[in-house]
Amino acid sequence: MNIIFRATAFNLLLAFILAIPRICIAQQQSYPIIFMGSKFDIEFETKQVADGEGVEARLLGRGSKRSIFVAIYEPDGGSTPRIVSAFTNGRKLRKLFVIVAWGVDAPALNTGGSIYQVFIYDEKLDVSNGDSHLHEDISLGKRFGIGFDGVREGRKVTYKYKNASAVRRQLILWNYR
Repeated sequence: MNIIFRATAFNLLLAFILAIPRICIAQQQSYPIIFMGSKFDIEFETKQVADGEGVEARLLGRGSKRSIFVAIYEPDGGSTPRIVSAFTNGRKLRKLFVIVAWGVDAPALNTGGSIYQVFIYDEKLDVSNGDSHLHEDISLGKRFGIGFDGVREGRKVTYKYKNASAVRRQLILWNYR
């Protein structure tokens, strides 16, 4: 039995809607982690910022009202950031890793894919204006760099640190424990 789809306006609209990439994360995501010697939930929440929708990250203490600000990931090029992964690594000096991606779509340049960045935070707190937030380990983050994964000007490009397992493998190669 053959099924025939007619190119009606409704079918074309439905196909268009289904083909739209989902660039906006859910309003709120929460994941359990152990960090700073305690059980936390790391929560990601969509926030309106000057350039569009960003994502705010916070650590929420389990069973308490303790909240520690991590960061706000800003939109880039009109693209809402997408949280790819959040995990901790290390033994004595644990670090929090957050992998963020931004969608890129420039058909005129034959370019499409995602820009990735690995953000890394120490277990120590910085205080500014009376508010505490996690200290970002910028030097370790620079070692991972910012990378593109997709098609750039017609050529396939791969960023190797786009998931937790790739980041963990690289940390082992760097003898980071």
